[in-house]
Amino acid sequence: MKKFLSFLIVLFTFLTFSAVPANALTFDLLAPTGELTRGQPVQFTVNVDTEGASLASTQIGMTYETEYLEYVSVAPGSTFTTVSADVQGDGKIVFTGTKDGGYSGSGTFAVVTFNLIATEAGSTELCALFNPAVTPTPAPNATATPVPPTALPTTGFFDRTAKGAFLGVAFFALSAAGFFVFKKI
Repeated sequence: MKKFLSFLIVLFTFLTFSAVPANALTFDLLAPTGELTRGQPVQFTVNVDTEGASLASTQIGMTYETEYLEYVSVAPGSTFTTVSADVQGDGKIVFTGTKDGGYSGSGTFAVVTFNLIATEAGSTELCALFNPAVTPTPAPNATATPVPPTALPTTGFFDRTAKGAFLGVAFFALSAAGFFVFKKI
């Protein structure tokens, strides 16, 4: 049992200190707040975090409910100098952002404007982001390897959550093993 406890301690130490977070390009979609009325413009904000990578261009897709929203335009945010839209029909748009010299950091990628055309009041998910399955272009002088964007927008930090869950389970396992080892003494 002491060998098993020693093995768990070594495994716990190895996994704790060998976990290196990987760079990942993430996008977040922020919906407008407050009550919306028919005919008014509705703006959705798309935020980006390059997680340390320097990118000259990247893409993100957005789906929207065509029975409630009508696409109007996209404007670049504070991160990439130009953002263009490829309206693909059936409520899908792919946005491409570019910046000479590249961009690294987090901020507003784009502001997307729709007209609200819903005929009845109610609540529903109007928009969602998707991965258009392209690889971002690294900046010419970038040293970081680009990674594709996440399939879904994120809120929060998965790495911290996963590490915390692992540490909790490992602590519980060590406590249980210690209980059985020292109970026999």
